[in-house]
Amino acid sequence: MPRMRAYLTRAGYSSLLSAVPPDILGVAREIYVKALNAAVPLAVVAEYGSGEISGELLPGELTGCSNYSVMLFSLGRKIDDIIDRCFADGEPLRALLFDSWASESVEVLACGVDEGLRNARGDGTMRFAPGYSGFDIRKNADWLSMIAGRASFSVDVAVDRDTGIITPRKSIICMIGWKN
Repeated sequence: MPRMRAYLTRAGYSSLLSAVPPDILGVAREIYVKALNAAVPLAVVAEYGSGEISGELLPGELTGCSNYSVMLFSLGRKIDDIIDRCFADGEPLRALLFDSWASESVEVLACGVDEGLRNARGDGTMRFAPGYSGFDIRKNADWLSMIAGRASFSVDVAVDRDTGIITPRKSIICMIGWKN
């Protein structure tokens, strides 16, 4: 899970904890513990050979690799519900802090799996997600189908085919191409 400093920086506060107002720091610590208890982290990696993926599903940055890891990371729906409830209850600071904690946490989860894969597999491309470099964000739906097709369990994540938006919101769908 994220370092307190990174989580508060994402929320717009100083990276120096001593510079964060004590009342904000108190709320941030409370949110950190509540968010830890609410998160249901999920990491799924689906492996594909180069001949198994249609060219339209590969961004230019990932073409020419021998195989691919298509990945899904999520913190679950409960975090989204808490953020929505905080806004509905007129608690925007709490909503912001939960949102920042969750954004930082799902990224830490993705980075950890990414590092493990690179240590095991060697040279790979950057971790790439639809929506970047002009690659259609709606491809999230296709990539999720690829992941779900290889998962041995039900994946409680959805993608709106019209917008490419993932739910739960604190989820990432991405791919790494492997050169070896």
